[in-house]
Amino acid sequence: MSKRLLAFLVVIIVVIVTIMGIFRGFRAKEQQALSMMPTVEVAKAQKAMWQDQINATGTISALNGVMIKPEVSGRLTKIYFESGDYVQQGQPLFQIYPDILEAQLQSNEAALAYAQVDYQRAVDLYAKRVVSQQQLDTQTNNLRNAQAAVDGTKAQLVQHNIIAPVSGRLGLKYVDVGDFVNVGDKMVNLQQIDPLRIEFSVPDRFINEVKIGDKVNIMPSSTPDAIYVGNVYALDSAVDISSQSFSMWAQIPNPYHQLLPGAYVYITLFAGKPKPVITVPQTAVVYSPQGSYVFKIVDNKAAKTQVTPGERYGDDIQVIDGLNAGDVVVTAGQVKIFDGSEVKISPNQTYENENTPQPEMITFDTKPRPEQDKAAASVNNPESATVSALPTTNPADASATSSDAQTAPAPTSPVNPTNTNVSSSNSIQTTTAPAPSGTTSATPPVSTNNQATKKAKTGS
Repeated sequence: MSKRLLAFLVVIIVVIVTIMGIFRGFRAKEQQALSMMPTVEVAKAQKAMWQDQINATGTISALNGVMIKPEVSGRLTKIYFESGDYVQQGQPLFQIYPDILEAQLQSNEAALAYAQVDYQRAVDLYAKRVVSQQQLDTQTNNLRNAQAAVDGTKAQLVQHNIIAPVSGRLGLKYVDVGDFVNVGDKMVNLQQIDPLRIEFSVPDRFINEVKIGDKVNIMPSSTPDAIYVGNVYALDSAVDISSQSFSMWAQIPNPYHQLLPGAYVYITLFAGKPKPVITVPQTAVVYSPQGSYVFKIVDNKAAKTQVTPGERYGDDIQVIDGLNAGDVVVTAGQVKIFDGSEVKISPNQTYENENTPQPEMITFDTKPRPEQDKAAASVNNPESATVSALPTTNPADASATSSDAQTAPAPTSPVNPTNTNVSSSNSIQTTTAPAPSGTTSATPPVSTNNQATKKAKTGS
């Protein structure tokens, strides 16, 4: 009996050991098959709102840019800036030897003061019937000629004191103090750099799709981590016959002053109304002569799915048909799989939305950085800008406002012209003298657009 029991136990032990061996063999084969399963990266098809996009290339230019050139020849006596400075509109830049014109202006102003005295004396005498109408007309004409001489000299002085026609950034100066400059010589380049203009063209088939105000994204090669968002503000009136392209201008902000005129940029123009689309990463689409396809993951198996790709934007591509929002597609590892093969999904996903670095979007609401140069920031804030003082002979400072102009009273004693201080503007006001009694009323010359103000010191 004991021998039978012992034999039975031995059989049971053998059976158990055999079953455990078979089970371990199956697990080993399963683990081996799992380790040989290809690993892929996946992403979900997303639903988004896209506009039709037109890709182009263009060039940056300044909204207002000018090469400063002199209108007169002469020796350069003053330079009021350093290369690379930011200047305000009206800020002085250069002075060309003005001494001769300054002396001429003083002489003409003295002559104007004397002509004003003669004219006022003639008015008083005409009212007393001492001088004729012709003599009064002569003094009026002399006064006008004297005023014209002063205005002409001031205009010449303006040409000798060159100011900034627009606010912006100066380039490298081509001249130095002491140089003799001729009319039309290059002196310095001045460019308004915020905002900037983008000049580009698109094929003429897009004429009816593009309109004023369309959004543009500008991607300069110098700042790959930023996208400048602007809008179209001007369209050409004709198509270029040679290239069959349609030119337009867009405006973009440049608050950091990182972009300069002349640079080359990539442009994405958004036209039409936004529409819903299905998008996937561009690497998910495989192109072949038989057509484009993706591998869609269904129950951990790859299903080859034919798709029709559409527009591209950034790292994504539109799928016109073949996928629905939420479908999981393979984005990396397609060469290791085939239709129906089982796959292992990698835990590290390259195309997860939260891991994709997003470029900085620079719009017209973007504020300048705090560390920006204060002088650069002052270009956009003229009230806080400190403008260099104009030359003491600046004609703009020598003119008086029309509200200060008045008719000088008749002198009660001889006037010394050298002691007469005249503040003249661009107009002369004449006085209508009363007609002598018993005669027909005679009207002196009608007032012109020129006035003169005189402050006279009477002699003792």
